[in-house]
Amino acid sequence: MSLFNTKQFWGTRVGPEEFDEQHLFVDNSIIYVGSYSGNLRIYQPQRGDYKPTHLKQEINLQDPILQILIGYFGNKSLCVLFPKRVVFYSLDMELLKEHKLQRNGFNMCSGQFGQGRKDLVCIQSCDACLMIYEQEQLLHICQLSTEYFPLPGPIIYSQQLDSFILQNSCYELESYKYANLCTLQKKRAQPNWTLNLGEQAQKIIEIPSQNIFYVICEQMLFQVQQSGIIFHQKRLDYPPASILVNDTHTLIITSFTHHLMIYKDLNLVWAAKTDHVCHGISIGKFDDIDKLLVVLNDEGYLQVIYLGTEQISIQKQFQIEQQHSYQQLNELYTSTLQQIQVKEGNPVIESNEKSQLQINAEIIKLAPTRDFIEDKENYLQVESLVIQCLVYLNITSKQQIENLQVQLVYDESIFISNPRFEINVLQGTIIHEFNVYSTKNCPIDRVVKVLCNHKNGCYSTEFTLPLSLFCYMIQPEKNAKYKITVNVNNLSIYNVFKDIKPIDSSLINQSLMKLQLTNSTVSILANKQNDRWRLQSDNFEAICFILHELVVRERENVKYTDDVPLKDIFDVIDEHFTLKLSLKEYEKDLEQKANEFRAIQKKILQRFKENNPASVESMNSLLELCFQQFIQLMDNTQKCQNIFKNLQHNLQCMIHLMLQLCYLRFKITQEQLEELKRLFYCEKDWEEEVFININYYLKGQIPDVVHENTQKIKKIITMLIDKLSKQ
Repeated sequence: MSLFNTKQFWGTRVGPEEFDEQHLFVDNSIIYVGSYSGNLRIYQPQRGDYKPTHLKQEINLQDPILQILIGYFGNKSLCVLFPKRVVFYSLDMELLKEHKLQRNGFNMCSGQFGQGRKDLVCIQSCDACLMIYEQEQLLHICQLSTEYFPLPGPIIYSQQLDSFILQNSCYELESYKYANLCTLQKKRAQPNWTLNLGEQAQKIIEIPSQNIFYVICEQMLFQVQQSGIIFHQKRLDYPPASILVNDTHTLIITSFTHHLMIYKDLNLVWAAKTDHVCHGISIGKFDDIDKLLVVLNDEGYLQVIYLGTEQISIQKQFQIEQQHSYQQLNELYTSTLQQIQVKEGNPVIESNEKSQLQINAEIIKLAPTRDFIEDKENYLQVESLVIQCLVYLNITSKQQIENLQVQLVYDESIFISNPRFEINVLQGTIIHEFNVYSTKNCPIDRVVKVLCNHKNGCYSTEFTLPLSLFCYMIQPEKNAKYKITVNVNNLSIYNVFKDIKPIDSSLINQSLMKLQLTNSTVSILANKQNDRWRLQSDNFEAICFILHELVVRERENVKYTDDVPLKDIFDVIDEHFTLKLSLKEYEKDLEQKANEFRAIQKKILQRFKENNPASVESMNSLLELCFQQFIQLMDNTQKCQNIFKNLQHNLQCMIHLMLQLCYLRFKITQEQLEELKRLFYCEKDWEEEVFININYYLKGQIPDVVHENTQKIKKIITMLIDKLSKQ
């Protein structure tokens, strides 16, 4: 790990598109950036923050851009490679010449081929063909051996050798003389020399003054002489992303670990941490400062950086993820848009979406339905009939709104038939009808958020589904496995949950109520004085939903004085961690079985290539057996993934229950409760991420996270509860 950070001279986010290292080209102080979306942007940076004036030109060229080059193809001009064509532009983006490609292009290189006076372009196709172009015409087309080139690789042109250096799909580096390629007619080209590297080359660069090539592969860095002999090789202990050499013959290698390595004679002399993975890297001169590095990320982060000596502060970089409301995001979007309009000299257009857009949800019908519903066993049922809620969403706008996108966000325990739709033109009122069901997952919240997006901003609102959609009253019982007791201030069970109508009047009992959820039941028992309630169930996760409803309805009249049941919560964490390890083992076995299947296929193909092949009947039987085992392993993995997904939801319910009990027992404000929820909000590697979040919350530092069991996460959660109890 490096000790220092790189310093940003200038930077911006190019766009939400896909980029590659071939999309970056720097011409002194001008940066050219292409993309797979077909957009070409030209920047002229100046030190400081990005300004709109730094973008000199932006043009959409219709087709995906594969690579861009600048050379003296007549006059100094820009060459852009597309999958089906190559186009020459002036530096002012005026079209000079366009050529249709006979083959699908992959990449290209340029140089003064054959010791000529102007630059030519060599385009490598996807099917092992080299096409030589000058700006005005196609000069030569040469077919390489298709046996060793099913997939193309990197290519460069060596001026000293007058040769093209490239790699075939057998991991062999090959050299082809330009003069030999020009004299071919219908024969296939033969290489001058071949060198087996044993790894896929990612990039090839040349240092003419030292008569060597550098080839960076997946794990190795090779130093190859011009005669095709390996002079030196070095194994890298990190996955490389790109390589660059400057005029002092210093190697600069970027890695997928967000590092930038500086090598002198293959010895590491400097290392620095970068903000992003640098897929493309080049050197430029900006504000009369030479040798600044220009880096491009595959997500479009474009930066001009230099090597700094500021030490990394991990604690400053680490932040617990915060969830912003859509109103805050809308206000930020509106203010940023107004700032752009002011700087560009345009009149500020103030939008008032709230007055334009109004959304109301209306519950039309809630009852068991006799309609056919697929997989109805996954939903809440009454007497074998699925409970269905019909909702009308009334969307009203006084002014015309185009391309309004509406999305419904809800808990995993809810299923909505059409949660996302688009309205092309809205003026007046439109009613959107949809059905809502309660799934087999234990519910946490019954709030549905409605998000609306259009070109002038966004708007959000929410509505609450009826409690009767998630549970109904059944015959009460007094025995259960898990129990939670809360203190109440003279509350009646049927007054608090009066919106749950009993199916039979005989079920009414002022001191006892039992509710049926999809896969579990929850009983509520009150003592004679009506000052203590007991929530009990055979499923601990189900208590979370009823307790949440009780807190929402009667927060001031509910207290909790017992200890937080950490043991039951830790049991769910243990089960979650064990199942996660099992799922990783399944995935590992699946990868191993897939490799075995491919190895058998390869062996059969080798048999067919022999002059007198032996019988492949036994190999076919082995292939069939391996295929059946592979399918069985995939089914087991899918089952494990489904169980793991349900267990993740149960763990989320348990954590929500724990935080609700802490909220009732300790002196915690609503803001502190939301902050605690963010500590436990993790989508992947839950145990590791939660351990980091809580440790940083308590101690202000990030520990090393290598968990072989759940002892550390249990200990840190216990420490968190102890700290809350002492506030």
